[in-house]
Amino acid sequence: MPDNDNRTQLQSCLNSLVGLPLSIVRNAADMKVFHFGEIREHPSGRGTVGAYALHVQCPWRIIANDRIVTGTSDRFVGPADGVEVNEDDPKSGSLQFIRIASLLKGYDEATKSFVNITDELIVLAVDTDQFGGAELLLSGDYRLQIFPDGSLAEDWRFIELQGRHVVVEGGQVQVDD
Repeated sequence: MPDNDNRTQLQSCLNSLVGLPLSIVRNAADMKVFHFGEIREHPSGRGTVGAYALHVQCPWRIIANDRIVTGTSDRFVGPADGVEVNEDDPKSGSLQFIRIASLLKGYDEATKSFVNITDELIVLAVDTDQFGGAELLLSGDYRLQIFPDGSLAEDWRFIELQGRHVVVEGGQVQVDD
């Protein structure tokens, strides 16, 4: 399990998100990617990014009050009763995509990304746990929760576009400046 210093560093990195909107949500293979901050062109000239990103390979969920809005497993549930998951439809091919679309309200066809066009989903506070888990309190009474569930593999990453890079793997936190 990570020591308190690593937990403190992870908390410090995630505190950078406070005040920023959840701006982009997309998939990269089996990974869910959450971007925060102003949307800009990627430095490579290909696609768009936020100032910060979370690359999540472990279970995650978005909750509101007393219900789960969506999470990892909804990617494998059809968008409606009796409708199969359509992996070729990145906009509405699963229940997860439908629910994320409902939250963010926008979609960028060029990057196959959900884009937040609302005034909601601003990061208000963050918290971490001793196993590399994180919870982001978002405006609108939403929470993004990330919970590592393995002992060896990579769980998730925090990436600052021009800076820090944190990897959570098997409950261990590694910070690269």
